[in-house]
Amino acid sequence: MIEKWFTQILESMNLDLVLTVLPVTFFISVLLTVVALPEVIRIAFKKQLFDVPDYRKVHHGQVPRLGGFTFLPGIMIAVFLAFGFLMDIPLPPSTRAEILFGAAGALFLYMAGVADDLEGLSYRVKFPIQIVAAFLLCSSGLWIDDLHGIFGIHQLHPAIGIPFSVVLVVLIINAINLIDGIDGLASGLCIMMTTVFAVLFIWAGLFHFAVIAVATLGVLLPFYIYNVYGTSENRTKIFMGDAGSLTMGYIVAAFAIKAAIFAGRHPELNADPEFGFVYAFAVLIVPVLDVLRLFCHRLLHRRSPFEPDRCHIHHKFLAVGLTIGQTRHLIIGISLIFFLVNILMAGHVNINIILAADIAAWTIMHVVISRRIRVLQSRHAECANNYME
Repeated sequence: MIEKWFTQILESMNLDLVLTVLPVTFFISVLLTVVALPEVIRIAFKKQLFDVPDYRKVHHGQVPRLGGFTFLPGIMIAVFLAFGFLMDIPLPPSTRAEILFGAAGALFLYMAGVADDLEGLSYRVKFPIQIVAAFLLCSSGLWIDDLHGIFGIHQLHPAIGIPFSVVLVVLIINAINLIDGIDGLASGLCIMMTTVFAVLFIWAGLFHFAVIAVATLGVLLPFYIYNVYGTSENRTKIFMGDAGSLTMGYIVAAFAIKAAIFAGRHPELNADPEFGFVYAFAVLIVPVLDVLRLFCHRLLHRRSPFEPDRCHIHHKFLAVGLTIGQTRHLIIGISLIFFLVNILMAGHVNINIILAADIAAWTIMHVVISRRIRVLQSRHAECANNYME
């Protein structure tokens, strides 16, 4: 399956596009971000706009959280310029609607994120905005119309598929937003995701979506360097904030849905729709399962699912003694393993078995980590008691 798929990629690839428009798009988005980020940091220090450390956060010092301010403008400028060069490639009306409605939803979320980073917004305000943005995207025709046998369900009626897709988009937005807890984790995962989707879009001939994916990758890479390798002492460190995480979550959700449905709606590609569906969502398994586990955990303990805590996967790895860098690399590595194992099984193993295996592996991993944390805590308590005695 994998060999056949990569062979199809090479055969269907538009080399003129790959060698000209996509690299130029990437370069423009990188350049815009490299120029903009130092200015954003300078303004943040001038106006004293910092992410205040608290019991949940692991950073120290004064760090701006306005990095996401550069994301959507950088993407849109690079994309609009690239689209000017793609005038000879026909844009189907359905794709035009998906991109324009998606851009409207992204701008809506971006403005909410900017307001949250500057003044702070409660989830009671942000959550309805996420729903509206998700509905804009799905109303363009970008919605899940087939579950490919998950729980025995195949075709979905629009009355079910569109609301389901809205919930899915909101879930992915919050998954990216909530996993943004340590340096480079959210941006590193999004870099992996956009790369995966860019490859798929190039193969499928979805060149306009490939341009958006490459532009997104171009703004993420410079930010990742500032976020991971910058320091508060040198005023080179910055966080993405909600303007970045909400925007990235929305864009990744749009990519996932487009990737999940393209084969089923375009049989001329001779692609396996189930493989495309698994490919689309396998790359999102780690953040999505983490946010679902958190929501269930909070509800079981009679707390608001939107109430922040230190129960995320990265908090657990830190609790067992890993450094921030080790935690980041481990989680991104786990996400990549989930993705590769899932696409290797797709087409050979029933999709429900794949889903069950993912949930089982995730659950076992958390049980093992939780037990390790309890052992360490008991040892620390015993040492403290011995010291007092």
